[in-house]
Amino acid sequence: MYYDYTVKIPLVRGKIITKKKGDSTYVLFQYGQQYNVEKKYAIPQRTIIGKIHSDNHDVMYPNEKFQDYFPEVTLPEELPDSYRSCALKIGSYAVIQKVLQEYKLENLLNTWFPKDCGLLLDLMAYLIVDEENAGQYYPDFAFNHPLFSEGMRIYSDSKVSRFLKSVTREQIIGFLNDWNKKRDHKQCIYISYDSTNKNCQAGDIDLIEYGKAKDEKGLPVFNLALAFDKTNRVPLFYEEYPGSITDVSQFEYMVDKVKEYNYKSVGFILDRGYFSKANIKYMEDNGYSFIIMVKGRKNLVSELITANRNTFETDRECAIRSYRVYGKTVLAKLYEDDNTLRYFHLYFNPSKQAAEREQLEQLIERLGLYLEKHIGKDITLGNVYHEYFDLRYNNKHALVSYTEKKDVVRKKLEQCGYFCIITSTEMTVSQLSLIHI
Repeated sequence: MYYDYTVKIPLVRGKIITKKKGDSTYVLFQYGQQYNVEKKYAIPQRTIIGKIHSDNHDVMYPNEKFQDYFPEVTLPEELPDSYRSCALKIGSYAVIQKVLQEYKLENLLNTWFPKDCGLLLDLMAYLIVDEENAGQYYPDFAFNHPLFSEGMRIYSDSKVSRFLKSVTREQIIGFLNDWNKKRDHKQCIYISYDSTNKNCQAGDIDLIEYGKAKDEKGLPVFNLALAFDKTNRVPLFYEEYPGSITDVSQFEYMVDKVKEYNYKSVGFILDRGYFSKANIKYMEDNGYSFIIMVKGRKNLVSELITANRNTFETDRECAIRSYRVYGKTVLAKLYEDDNTLRYFHLYFNPSKQAAEREQLEQLIERLGLYLEKHIGKDITLGNVYHEYFDLRYNNKHALVSYTEKKDVVRKKLEQCGYFCIITSTEMTVSQLSLIHI
């Protein structure tokens, strides 16, 4: 990505060369050399730092690398006024401005980012509207959108890069502290918590480690966790974790963060992936409640669903019309040596049942077709094949035949359309439906 302005080509003796490719001529900078033991000479290490202007060969359009090797060169922070569309898309600006006013965010951000608050708001709008996070595309967004910066200045991508590098940990923590102070700490809030990990090629950053990536590309990752209020409307805070830390381990850090922000009456809305005896105990030791959602076919609740089938699915008193589901609450232990009975809220969704059954049928058909193609072959199969089929091999480990486990499949089909929400405090299925999960 080359910037939209030019700079003089650096005069560094023996370090700058040009290379023509097609209609363009590129400027390369030699930043080092590597000695080749076999050939017994040093090989120059070069990188492209710009592209020469077609009409003026003394200047070039720099790229991001140019700043790394020539930080002393002052780059323009603003693009010229001509770099502005004659028609601006004002809709998203009006909506975002309304949100800023409602939450008094501009005043809060001004406290911690007084110099570049306008640019920060513009970047925020850019991330929301374009769903992009690359700084070099921000000028394209600014070209045809109203801006929050003073005088609607269109800052260059180099200015964006410098601003992001200048943001300190103290500014981030200070803003989050002030933001959470404004929440209502007396009323019970439910924090909707989830985390994900992101592949990263950024280089030497402490958080970046190899771990169990959701999108496995063989790259190191970092983990990011977000906490929202019970309506999933207002973000409260976030935490970054090293890539090697598991979901279960991350959760203790988040509980500690809630304590730091002085939230008293708190419940956590958790995905099944965060369930562990240690996490449950840690929450309860700190006086926090929890809500965990589990699919009906999971072993944790499948027996409960089987035992309660046909007791509430057609009972109009169990209907929750706003969500078009039927619900029933039963008491059970969360794990074998649990000393407390938990509230298991069983739900049945007729439309969800049809979709899940079709999905399961298609899965079994695909597995069967795959097995059919590999009859007589030496093949290692995953757990899902063993779950739904009895597999027979000969003494050479070649697949001889397979038979569908009819009882297993029938039980899975019967559990389609069901899901369960587990709570540590007493609630009815109707009360629970008011919390956005």
